[in-house]
Amino acid sequence: MALAVFAYQFEHNLPYRRFAMQRGRTPFMVKNWRAIPAIPITAFKDLTLSCHATDDVEAVFMTSGTTGTVKGRSYHPTLDVWKCSMMQNFSQRFMAGEERIRMGILFPDNRALPNSSLAHYLTLAVEKFGTAESEVLLDDSGIAMDRLFAALEQAEAQGEPYALLGASYSFVHLLDELQRQGRHLHYPLKPNFGYRWI
Repeated sequence: MALAVFAYQFEHNLPYRRFAMQRGRTPFMVKNWRAIPAIPITAFKDLTLSCHATDDVEAVFMTSGTTGTVKGRSYHPTLDVWKCSMMQNFSQRFMAGEERIRMGILFPDNRALPNSSLAHYLTLAVEKFGTAESEVLLDDSGIAMDRLFAALEQAEAQGEPYALLGASYSFVHLLDELQRQGRHLHYPLKPNFGYRWI
């Protein structure tokens, strides 16, 4: 399958074809997936790497730009495969047999950040796996700590699972606030969950 994808990208993505040829790799020469030339992540900032017309795509995901002023772009003609992959993996590796759980999201949703793959990922997680009480826990000042702590305390009191999801840096702010307030939360672990972070 990887060789077929390489051949397709080589044929339909001119910048990638040039990159592969500079490394002496073509679909006729590459016989093992390990020999497929991997393009560096920085190339997404400098090149239009798409096998589809970029003016006719369902989504354009952009890097955060933390390593420079130019943001890398990833073009998606459709999100069908992306969504299928997300849902299958999230169901198997995170939900671990549960259909829905309450979620608190420490990141903007896809309406606020339409070019963020993480915003799309978390929005889809809430839509497909979250309960009606799931919510984005942000306000104008950042994390809505009062709402977050109220939700955590309610879940703790009721012994219900609660998924807290977001970018890793959001948890730094949360942990700092927990320490500042001297708060400690205790949650029973359910064996089939595998992992939960609280």
